Amino acid sequence: RLAGVSEPLSVGRFGLAKGKRVDYVTQAQSIGAFIGLREDYDRLTRAFALIELVDALVPMGQPLPETWGLLLDLLRHVETHPHPTAALVWAELKLLEVFGYLPQFGACAVCGAGAREAETTLSPEAGGVVCQAHAPTCGDRFRVTEETAIGLARTSALDQPPPQLKLADEALFALLPFWRHVAHAPLRANESLVGELRRSRPSPAG
Repeated sequence: RLAGVSEPLSVGRFGLAKGKRVDYVTQAQSIGAFIGLREDYDRLTRAFALIELVDALVPMGQPLPETWGLLLDLLRHVETHPHPTAALVWAELKLLEVFGYLPQFGACAVCGAGAREAETTLSPEAGGVVCQAHAPTCGDRFRVTEETAIGLARTSALDQPPPQLKLADEALFALLPFWRHVAHAPLRANESLVGELRRSRPSPAG
């Protein structure tokens, strides 16, 4: 009787009975399902990546209805947005903001200085962009294009996903080290997605 409501990307209401060691499902009611995610591989992989991040952030066994509602809303955007990677980047930034981990992309996270260079240095430990003076002190630093950093800063300020995001893949690549820093858990779906996107990119001419 749980076959339908317990499928991946199905939404249900469950009744639980407390046991001495484990809880038991006593009833289940289907509320809906994200059919658009199931039927589109690109959307499906991005949805699984998003769910994995929420799972890594939320303590097990704690009821957080606001987070649950947020996840459903973010999944709907991934399901319906014309560009699911852009929707995922926005959703990840929204999660980082809600949980208090949003990086500083507009200025140095250490001293507040502006960072306008062809390439921008990011550091998860420092909390975002780091200027030339502070970059050498950050062992986890990595570089992205200035355009990628600007895109992340602008997207993080939006209440809805942008209609399009020029460097969506690069933005997603840049966010993964920050998730590794805060999640403290394996992120296999996200690592797999980023790896797949990197492999699908054309090789540099040369």
